[in-house]
Amino acid sequence: MVPTTDLGLLDRSIAVLSEFAARIRCAPQDLAKERGAVLEELRMSRDSAGRLATAHWELLLQGSRYEDRLPIGLESVIRNVPAETIAAFYRKWYLPHRMAVVIVGDFPDTAAVADMIKQHLGPAFGTVAGDAAAPGPEVPLVLPESWQHKEPRFCVFADREAQDSALYMSWKVPSRPTATPAQYLEVMKDTIFMSCLNTRLYRLSRARNPPFFTAGISDESACGAVDMYVLGAACEERKTLRALDAMLTELARVRLHGFSEREVTNAVKGMQADIESTYLEADQGYCTDIRDEYVRHFLGQEFVSGQQYEARLNKTLLPIIKREDVNAVAARLTHEHSAVFKTVEHKKWHKESAMRQTVLRVAAAEAAGQIGPWQEPDMPESLMKQVPQVPDEWYTACGQTPPDPNAAATTAAAEAAAAVVDALSPSPTGSGALRMQ
Repeated sequence: MVPTTDLGLLDRSIAVLSEFAARIRCAPQDLAKERGAVLEELRMSRDSAGRLATAHWELLLQGSRYEDRLPIGLESVIRNVPAETIAAFYRKWYLPHRMAVVIVGDFPDTAAVADMIKQHLGPAFGTVAGDAAAPGPEVPLVLPESWQHKEPRFCVFADREAQDSALYMSWKVPSRPTATPAQYLEVMKDTIFMSCLNTRLYRLSRARNPPFFTAGISDESACGAVDMYVLGAACEERKTLRALDAMLTELARVRLHGFSEREVTNAVKGMQADIESTYLEADQGYCTDIRDEYVRHFLGQEFVSGQQYEARLNKTLLPIIKREDVNAVAARLTHEHSAVFKTVEHKKWHKESAMRQTVLRVAAAEAAGQIGPWQEPDMPESLMKQVPQVPDEWYTACGQTPPDPNAAATTAAAEAAAAVVDALSPSPTGSGALRMQ
């Protein structure tokens, strides 16, 4: 983070960035200074949260190299790896064609910033031009096919420093890119599904004698090739099995009966409100958010469209999503779809076999159709019987012309049609890909 008004400081910052990119010195004396810092990070990770994270990844990515070591590495390697090995790794992987430079800010002269990048990074990359011309080694396959499994995995993690009783359920799926509108549409369906389910779980948590204190579902990235749906809950001590039963029952209820039209409509309206708010406050966003969007584009091919285009795209795609599309997401969240179940408490109150029995019991009840539909509370569609309209004379008093509702509807329809054409029309990068703006 540097001031955009001081181009001299920005120039020096880009010069330092060029050093990171191509002129790293892996000398033994430098490595000796860094060993202590990394070892301290390793020591700090050996608390309750660190032990939980280690157990989590070992269970989640069982059979892969991630099971054997976390990204920080092994202590024996940190203590003893020679500088020559680090330098060889750097020369092998830190090549110009694997790099991207993202600089975001309210710059008074963007052309000057581009010249700075060429001035410093051009010669830096020229020092490794020979390596850049070669395609470089292929990235090895880190995850074997065993990351997908039909048989669920269970873990009862007990740690005396654990402060809460918690439950985590994870379902692994292949990573979902968002390089085209069609792929983005699938992500929107997931988002609406999670919003509907979180609303139900919230209502359960507010009931008398609830099965959990809080609960919610989200999607996360396990690694470059694997994404996850993660359903978690905090509950009363010794009541993790009850929470497990309640949350699996709700998932089964969605598969059997689906969400109601009202639930989906409320989730869509909430999503629309978020989109409109983001668009209206686009000029108040942080530069780090824009930077991160470009980084995700480089690393994961996520399209970069800008706030205005993204708002139009969302407004166009939301009406395409049907209730059946949202309900279908629940079919991926069964105990036979790469599922991992884990409880966390300060004592081991139950065994993995008890968790398995709970999962199978709910699955049997679902197969027998013994789970009834969701009992939706009787609530009015609106707090007001009639939404007040602004009188035309108010506009006249303010020197403005009253809006024409027919003209507004026509304009909205035209904008929606234009967004569909722009989003789905072929581009030089491939059929259906978004044009970069």
